[in-house]
Amino acid sequence: MQILNPGLNQLQQNMLKIAPSILAANPLKLQRDCLDAEKYGAYRISVDVMDGHFVPDITFGHNIVAYLKDILNIDIEVHLMVENPSSQLESFLNAGTDVLTFHIETSSNVNQLIDYIQSNGKKAGIAINPDTNIETVEKYLEHIDELTVMTVIPGKGGQSLILNCLEKVRQLNKIKEMNNLEFDIQVDGGVKKDNIKLVYDAGADIAVAGTAIFNFDNSIQNNLQALMDALR
Repeated sequence: MQILNPGLNQLQQNMLKIAPSILAANPLKLQRDCLDAEKYGAYRISVDVMDGHFVPDITFGHNIVAYLKDILNIDIEVHLMVENPSSQLESFLNAGTDVLTFHIETSSNVNQLIDYIQSNGKKAGIAINPDTNIETVEKYLEHIDELTVMTVIPGKGGQSLILNCLEKVRQLNKIKEMNNLEFDIQVDGGVKKDNIKLVYDAGADIAVAGTAIFNFDNSIQNNLQALMDALR
């Protein structure tokens, strides 16, 4: 796959990486939308998996991940918004998931989940809801590859970013620096061109964006470019 705007990828190497969430993509044109996102500089694709219990909606299964792995050359992150993440790990890892993120709020066997994911050669991530504090995950930070700070209530696209959640990103960066840790910080929820610079300035490494990229008002190319321009 040829990336038509190499400047986007170069900028993302030096700044904030953009991960489009297919929760906001056109389900009837999912292949086209994902290929366009890759073509125009997306860092990776984010797949929100919902079970109708932890969050109200039901979304994608592992077959979608397997299909996307066949057509894309960029990584796929699976974000398990499910009540029992341990029951889902094997199927999504076998489907080709590159990064597997689970919620601390649903997990009592956190170390086992991390070990299982990493022993399969994949990156392990933990996500925390807006009302979950940093102390809940601090003891796991040296073991994980990514920490996702939810900046909306999980389960629905198109919400507004909760600005005070960015303080967690600042706190996490201080912890990283003080302890020489290397996990990436991802922000997920409500990221748009008018607030993405705030996300970057707070210290995030990756930003998930859904409706800011996949919408009917503009092309995916223009939307990705607008997000990157807002970082300059």
